[in-house]
Amino acid sequence: MKLLNKYSRVHIITACIVLLISSIAYYFIIRTILIKQIDKDLKVEEQEIVDFIKANAALPHASDYKHQQIRFEVLKEYRPFRETSNTIEFDVKEKDSEPYRRLSFPVQVKGVSYKASVYKSQVETEDLLRLIMITTAIIFIVLSTLMFLINRLVLGKLWQPFFNTLSELKNFDLNKKQHLQLSSSSIEEFEELNRSVLQMTEKVSSEYETLKTFTDNASHEMQTPLAIIRSKLDLLIQSSSENQVDQLQAIYDATGRLTKLNQTLLLLTKIDNKQYQKPELINLKTLLENKFSQFDELIKGKNITLTSDVKEISVTINRDLIEILLNNLLNNAVRHNFDGGTIHCHLTSRNLSITNTGPLITFDKASIFNRFQKSNHSDGSGLGLAVVKQICDVSGLSIDYHYNNNKHTFTLMF
Repeated sequence: MKLLNKYSRVHIITACIVLLISSIAYYFIIRTILIKQIDKDLKVEEQEIVDFIKANAALPHASDYKHQQIRFEVLKEYRPFRETSNTIEFDVKEKDSEPYRRLSFPVQVKGVSYKASVYKSQVETEDLLRLIMITTAIIFIVLSTLMFLINRLVLGKLWQPFFNTLSELKNFDLNKKQHLQLSSSSIEEFEELNRSVLQMTEKVSSEYETLKTFTDNASHEMQTPLAIIRSKLDLLIQSSSENQVDQLQAIYDATGRLTKLNQTLLLLTKIDNKQYQKPELINLKTLLENKFSQFDELIKGKNITLTSDVKEISVTINRDLIEILLNNLLNNAVRHNFDGGTIHCHLTSRNLSITNTGPLITFDKASIFNRFQKSNHSDGSGLGLAVVKQICDVSGLSIDYHYNNNKHTFTLMF
């Protein structure tokens, strides 16, 4: 969920809860105030009845005015009490039952005790409360709508500098050596964020350029001494005695592996730095047939049977990268195959699969494309398939591996 939406939701929910609780509290407060006002009116009526009895030594007439009633009931004996309660009474004029507030108290007239009850209707109070709650509900809806619009419009504009910064970061590319164009803001926190982002990207760009330059220079500089070492070893092998030849040959082979490792690492660096960014339309069928010819001697040297089922398919990709990818996959299929094994290539409009017989790998197949990952029986550098995966990643392709019936299958999906 986006930050603005989450903030708006939390803000609106909180406001609605506060308004709801406030409305309920407001209802009970107003209701209490109105009932107390009715109770005051009942006390006034009580005092008038008491004053009338003192002045006239007789009960006032029982009455049934609009929304008010006075009743008297004979008591067996006098006892002091004062009761206030809510009751439902039938209103003859309205011909309906209505809520009343009742006040009961004792009075004496010529030695006879009576229970006087004064009733006052709560209909007007209930109507007033209903009107107040309707008004409150309307205000509640209006405020909720206003808060939603404010969150969507006003807060959206307030957060716009943050979204601009986020968009710039998403489009930031170290290889393009671009500078972030961050919009200024009157909000101090966003300005502080922009300053921190600019400092961070400048530092990252500087360190990236330093590392890239070091990697390129180191890889290239290593080629010359390695070539000199191999050249000198060639001369030493030719002029050395038979006992020294084996040791020199071991050194020569190790130097060859080091040279190949250095070249592969340099290739990975170039791929990471996106130095192969000129795609073109490549005919895969023609390219595969050329690769079969190039690997013909290696295949015959291990008595491997090569079969293929390739269709006329073209893809848009960098030529150098697709050649390196096919070289590594075919070289892998030959090197890790049995003598007298098989290789089968199948090319369709959706994928290219290369299947070869060979021993089971001695590590988790999920890490087969990791750098320096290789089986115990392999004498390679463990970088060939890592290069394949890297090429797929930068070229928008995907590759999958599975092992079944003593056969390894790599499937390249376009």
